[in-house]
Amino acid sequence: MIPVIKSHEPQSLQHYRLQSGAVFDGQDFTPVKQDIREQLVAEQGYLCAYCMSRIEADDHQMKVEHWHSRKKYPEEQLSYANLLGCCCGNEGSPYSQAHCDTKKRDDDLLFNLAEPSHHSRMKIHYLGDGTVKSEDALFDRQLNEILNLNYSLLMDNRKSVWSSVTKTLSRITGKATRVQIEELLLKWRRKDGEGKLKEYSGVAIYYLNKKLQRVG
Repeated sequence: MIPVIKSHEPQSLQHYRLQSGAVFDGQDFTPVKQDIREQLVAEQGYLCAYCMSRIEADDHQMKVEHWHSRKKYPEEQLSYANLLGCCCGNEGSPYSQAHCDTKKRDDDLLFNLAEPSHHSRMKIHYLGDGTVKSEDALFDRQLNEILNLNYSLLMDNRKSVWSSVTKTLSRITGKATRVQIEELLLKWRRKDGEGKLKEYSGVAIYYLNKKLQRVG
């Protein structure tokens, strides 16, 4: 999970919202929805807001997630601050294998990744075996029960990133310096020429920040 920094909402969404009876996925919403997709993936570095797998700006490779669901909070269905870009979350597979928005459905989450005041309160941690957890007991339960972020495949992918970073550091002669760690951290924070972050980059960023703290 990576905190999302929102930019201005698409102008097409502003104009659509002014129409009488405007609803998400209503009449003439298709081009507006595509504008939303494109802006969400750009903000998020083409990563799912929840699991950090790769997403692309089309309806086959991502979903537009409502942090507050349309069913329970209809007044927020066209609020850009309420929207996140998510992967398809194993849609079509057994429900036990679903994750992210596909698993969440209409459930509520304690924290919104796009709300700056929530970022420090999520208290996300990653472990070497690929587990993601939160120091907040309720949010930690939601990560597992609502989002299913510790589904085996996701854990394996996060573990792979953790291993990749530790191997990179192990190739450094002697103990890694602060400068060397910061350089590696910058590579994981930086978007490439297409505006994409590396998949599961939050794991590497977390690990390298912990290393920096130990270096002092």
